[in-house]
Amino acid sequence: MKRKNPTIIFIAPILLLFLTGCIGVNRQFSEVKEKILGELDSDYKTQFQFSVGPTLIHVSSWLVDLSADEEYVDDMMREISSVQIGIYEKVSEYKDNLNFNTLRSVDEHMRDNGWKYIVRSADHDELTAVYLSNDPDEVLKKMYVISLEDEKLVIVEVNGNLQKVISYALKEKSFKINSNL
Repeated sequence: MKRKNPTIIFIAPILLLFLTGCIGVNRQFSEVKEKILGELDSDYKTQFQFSVGPTLIHVSSWLVDLSADEEYVDDMMREISSVQIGIYEKVSEYKDNLNFNTLRSVDEHMRDNGWKYIVRSADHDELTAVYLSNDPDEVLKKMYVISLEDEKLVIVEVNGNLQKVISYALKEKSFKINSNL
């Protein structure tokens, strides 16, 4: 009977965790979540939250390359270095009063932490905002998307070469920009 090396058994799971990045979200992500939930009167539970690092994204791009009909999806995935996602579900029956003041408070927190909004919307029971880094060297390398609906909060942070991701999307969809608007 062959005996397994205990060092490999101990080190392999640790390396897999650090190489894939499949561990909890970082402190900044948690602070954004806590700030938003602090503005609301309802209780939320974590449906799931996770972080995906460059190695797992690279392996995923291989799978997409094998299965996707659209080649640009694989190209886009290769430009993303990490993603953090959190989905939080409302557990109380109390209806939050979602308004522009809630969004303004979140904007202030994001601005104080080096982010600026490029899109924001507040409509009855839905708030949505997209933020880019304020750092000139990081502008199209980091992005937050925050969506708060009546029953759910979704936060996504994407890091990578977002300029190329946008370029692939525009090229693929053959957007014609009309300068006469």
